[in-house]
Order: sequence, then structure tokens, then C-alpha cells
Amino acid sequence: MAIDNVNSNMFGDSDVTTYFAAKPAIDTASILMAKSRSFYNVLEANFYLEKLSRMWRVYHGCFDVSVGGGHQISFTGEQEELVSLHVNHFRNLAQHIFVMITANRPIMEARAINSDFKSIAQTYLANGILEYYMREKHLEDALKMAVEMAIVLGAGYIKMDWNATAGDVYDIDDHGVEVKEGEIEFTNLSPFDVVFDGSKESHKLDWYMVRTFKNRFDLMAKYPEMVDELRGIPSKSDAGVYRMALLSNDVTDDIPVYEFYHQKTESMPKGRYMLFASPNTVMIDTPMPYRVMPIFRVSAGEILGTPYGYSPMFDVFPIQQGIDALYSTIMTNQSAFGVQNLYVPRGSDLSVDSLHGGMNIIEGNAKPEPLNLTATPPEVFKFLEMLIQASETISGVNSVARGQPEASLKSGNALALVQSMALQFVSGLQQSYVKLIEDSGTAIISILKDYANTPKVVALVGKHNKMLLKEFTGDNLHSINRVVVDMGNPLSRTVAGRVQMAEQMLQMHLIKDPTTYFQVLETGRIDVMYEGDVSQQLLVRQENEWLSDGKNPITAPTDLHAFHIQEHRSVLDDTDVRMNQELTKVVMDHIQGHMDMLTNTDPRLLGLTGQQPLPPPGPPPGAPPGGPMPPPPGGPGGPPPGAGGPPPPVGAPQGMPSGGHPQGHHAPGGNHPQQGGPPGMSHEPGMPNMPKVNGALLSNPGLQESTMGNVKGQH
Repeated sequence: MAIDNVNSNMFGDSDVTTYFAAKPAIDTASILMAKSRSFYNVLEANFYLEKLSRMWRVYHGCFDVSVGGGHQISFTGEQEELVSLHVNHFRNLAQHIFVMITANRPIMEARAINSDFKSIAQTYLANGILEYYMREKHLEDALKMAVEMAIVLGAGYIKMDWNATAGDVYDIDDHGVEVKEGEIEFTNLSPFDVVFDGSKESHKLDWYMVRTFKNRFDLMAKYPEMVDELRGIPSKSDAGVYRMALLSNDVTDDIPVYEFYHQKTESMPKGRYMLFASPNTVMIDTPMPYRVMPIFRVSAGEILGTPYGYSPMFDVFPIQQGIDALYSTIMTNQSAFGVQNLYVPRGSDLSVDSLHGGMNIIEGNAKPEPLNLTATPPEVFKFLEMLIQASETISGVNSVARGQPEASLKSGNALALVQSMALQFVSGLQQSYVKLIEDSGTAIISILKDYANTPKVVALVGKHNKMLLKEFTGDNLHSINRVVVDMGNPLSRTVAGRVQMAEQMLQMHLIKDPTTYFQVLETGRIDVMYEGDVSQQLLVRQENEWLSDGKNPITAPTDLHAFHIQEHRSVLDDTDVRMNQELTKVVMDHIQGHMDMLTNTDPRLLGLTGQQPLPPPGPPPGAPPGGPMPPPPGGPGGPPPGAGGPPPPVGAPQGMPSGGHPQGHHAPGGNHPQQGGPPGMSHEPGMPNMPKVNGALLSNPGLQESTMGNVKGQH
């Protein structure tokens, strides 16, 4: 339980009229230093700091000795007759949890406020920038370090800052001072480095004070007005502070530096940020320069009702001590009695004679017998096995995950089920890891939007979206509001899985060239296969915005015209556009342009792009197939009787006018009776007349005549 009877004077602030974070810089820094001392005193009184210290030592193979003296067999006792043997299951289990959490490389995806073309294009740029920071700026290494601290120490932290004096030189101002483009920097923090209000019931905190170590002379060069004060700050090796370190006599120039971050709240509407080395050495005092608190935490669990982290490895530690005791017992017995001893009765009068070839003759009154003193009771080995299984159960890392499945687990489905149970057990830490990545990615975009005022150049290697830019400023990211995380497909993280993916895509005809096949095989990424489709979608979005503004973009023969037409229809779904005749005409003209391209473009080019040409437009409805009917002879606008009309079409039979029908016949569908046919029937050119049938021979001559028109005597 926590110690609640801590005197408020320990915090150095008994004034309840003014919030300590709103006081002058020197006063606030003094109060913060007093709060930090009280923070560590309480944790030391609760033995929480001792717990963290033990976890750190055991994780690095240090058992009751210094880290330098670990990783070896030691001998204790009055005559060093006891053997101390440590087998570090603790670290092995922690490493398996670490691998299960971080094996699948996280993929951050930016989300835009709107779905317009510009916002979508910015998401591709933001994704490339996030990938750049993960790969080139070692954000992924910082994320993994935070997870490792969370597994061993209960919590891990990442601090994110914008350093205006970092990066490449962009310009030189009028005073000859170099202007640099600035850069985001990442720093890992342990629970020993972070001070907060420990009385809170959860980790939703208003302020943090964090400690880092910086070179004294770098600070003196950056803040020349405080050279004397910085020169008097004790170094890291001289200061009695809690930290993770080996004992060392090395002299260092690093000094502890403290940063105070306060959220924007009702009492502190602008927030606050302070950088100081002591109450009298305040180097920066300004409102909170970031949109969010740039301290991000990951934890496997929580100590309920407190803001402190918890890890299942806390429970594994005493089991590790029991395992070490049993191993030491077995090793002591083997070491003491491993050399063979013989028993002979007194007065046995033994003598040994050597023969040729190394053989010996033993003579005496009694037979010597060996003593088996090395036999360890089987209960020891059984209990050792029980402790190892208990450590696996408590940590959630079963024998399958450790590569030593039980003999009863023979089928692949059973092994996969047991393995999935291990992953499910650590899902809490997995979720915290995902949140850490999402918060870090969102903060990166926010900081770049606020501080990347000069153009920054990033190498967007690995992304195949051609519309991504390599040079950007914060304005190019103003539409991005958050970042989400896709942990990736576990299948794509193994060679066998990538081979299976590539083969399946090849069978489904999704891979069309060897380059794509080998890229999927090597990287497991499939975005290369739909790069062209994404480009077309972005183009259509941009064209739809232009059409809504009354601009008619140019169509290209290589456009996917059917896809463009289907998507451009959505512009007319807007009632404002539908009621505007000019905008409607612009949209329809653009759609007609795509139809003209499908009609007039070289069919070979359309075939290469997977499109079919449209046939030429047909005659208007109601027109005869051969073309418009000529006006009657002598009629208005027609030629006089006997005058020659247009020449007959090439290849038409003799006597056929330009209308396409032989003289003396009518067009199909006319109401002029043919010879030998009923009214309403037409006679196709070249078809013989139906033979006449005697009506007396028919049961229903009227029906025959109405359908076939070939009954004698029915006309």
C-alpha cells in the first residue's frame, strides 16, 4: 500500500492560493526539484524502486552481485563448498514476449480530415514521411526500447522534441548565422527518469518532469549567458541520482537536465514548458510548444488505483530465484561427489600390481565397492520442472513459443492453437504498443505541421506511389489529423509466407510480370500491384473537383475511359450541379470526350490498355436501316419525276435504288401486301413465293391464310 502520511512540506510548496505551475520560473523549478525528491522517497519507502532495481539486475544476469560479476558459477560457504549456479529463464521469457510484440513491423497510415484529392495526396506523402522517420531516424529502435523497458520495468517512455538547430543548413541570415531546417529527435526514458503526480488514480496526468543527460559544454555554447551556472552543476557521475548504469569511475561531462511539460488546462490555458538544470539555471520558460504532451508511455499493465506500471515479469522473479536454488543444489551435489569414491572394510589388506598393457591385479581380503553419492532425489528434478512450467504459465510464454513443444502436441493445428494463446495473453501489451505508435506518429505529423517551415527533403524509399513528393513543408500536411497503425500481415513476415502469397497471386493472375513477383517474394508488400489503379483513382478525384468548379480537364487516349465515366457521374449526383446548366454541360462534355476517345482512338492502343472501342453511332430512332428515306418524287424538296436521284450504293443489285430495296418492293415492316403474301407481310429480296395450297384440304384454311397467305381461293 502507498504511504499517505507524507507531509506536504516535503514538496516545498504550502501555498494553496497559487498553482505551483503558474509561479515564476525560479519558484516553479524549486518546487519541482522538491517534488522529485519526494517522488523518489515515496517509491523507495514502498520498495517499488528496489523492485525495479532487482528486475534490471536479473534481466542482465546479475544475481546478488554486480553485473560485471554475473554470468559465471560462484562458490560460497565457509570452505566454498556450495556452488551457486544461475540459469536465466527470466531473461529468456522476457525476450520471447518482446519478440512476440515487436516481430511484426508496424505500418503507420495517415488519415486525412477530408476525402478530396489534395487531402488524399497528402496522406500518401505523410505515409512516406512516417516510413522515413521509422527507418532513417530510428523511431522503430526507440519504440522497441520502450517496449523492452515496459516488459522488464513495468513501463517505458519516449520523449519527442523539435530541435531547431539540427538538420542540414538551409540558409544564412543577415548576421551570418546558419539557419537549419530543424529535426525531430527521439529519447527513451525509463521509470527512473520520469516524475509525475503519484497521487493520481490513473495515468491521465496534467504534467511531467523528465530527466535527461546532456553535455555541459554543448549547453554552455547554446546558452552563453549561463556559462557560470552550468559550470557549477555536478556531473552525472558525481550526482547521487537514480538511474540505470554500471558502476564506473569514468569522468563524464554530461549533467542532468530537467524538462517540465504541463498540459493546456483551465488553470494553465497555454500550458507550460521549462528547461532547467537547477532552480537558478532556467534556460527556457515558454508556453507549451506542442499540441499534445510529447511524452508517450507503453505498459504491460497497471497497478490499479495508481499511475504506476506493472509487468508479469514481476511475478516471474521469485520463481527464478527458486529455479536458481534448485540448480545450485544439484550442482553442489555433483561438484562435491562427482569424483568416484570406493568403500573397503578396514584391514582388507589391498595391494595393486600392474601388468603389461595397463591391466591391474588387486589382491586383498575384501572386494572394494564404489559409493554412489551423486544421486540427487528425483523430487528435486520434478520440482524444478514444475517451477519452469509455472514461470511459463505466469509469463504467458508456453513451451511451443519457446521452441520446446510437449510430446502430446503433434498436429500443426494444436501447435498453432497453443501459439495463438501465447499471443492472446500478451494482447494487453500489444494494444499499448499500438497506441504508442499511433500517438508517436500523430505527434510527428503535428510537430512537422507547426515547425517544418523551411523545405525538408526526405528519401521516400520503398513507397511506389509516384505522386509522393520528396520535398515538403508543414503546409503540405495540414489536412492530416491522425495516424493509425496496421501491424501488418504475419504471413508476410516469413519467407515461406511470402512464397505462398506470391504463388497464390500468380494463380489469381494478380501478378503479371516477373518484377512484381520477385518484389512480393522479397518484401511481402503488394501495393506495387495496384499502383496504377491508385493513380487513376487520384486522377479521377482531381478531375471531379475541377468539374465541380466548372473546369473541363483534358482527356487522354490512355485514360481508363469507362472507369472515368462511371466516376464522373457522381458529380451530377450533387443537386447544386444538376440545377446549374453550365456545370451540367461541362460534365457532359467531359464524359462525351471520353466516349469520343473510345470511338476514335486507335483500337490497338485501346487493346493494350484492356479497353474495347465503341462502335460508330447508329441511325436515329425511327430511321430505316439504309439511311433516311428520300422525299417522294415531285414532292416538296424532292427531285422531279424521272429525275435521277443519288447513285445506288456500291455492289447493289440492278434495279435497287439508293434506299437499299429493289424496285417494285417495299421496305421491311411496311403495310403494303406482297403478291402471294398476306397484308402486313414483307417479301425479302430474292426469296421465292410460298406455293398455293387447296383450302378444301385444310381443317382451318382461314388460319393458314392469315399466317402464310398461300391458300387458294381466299383472296
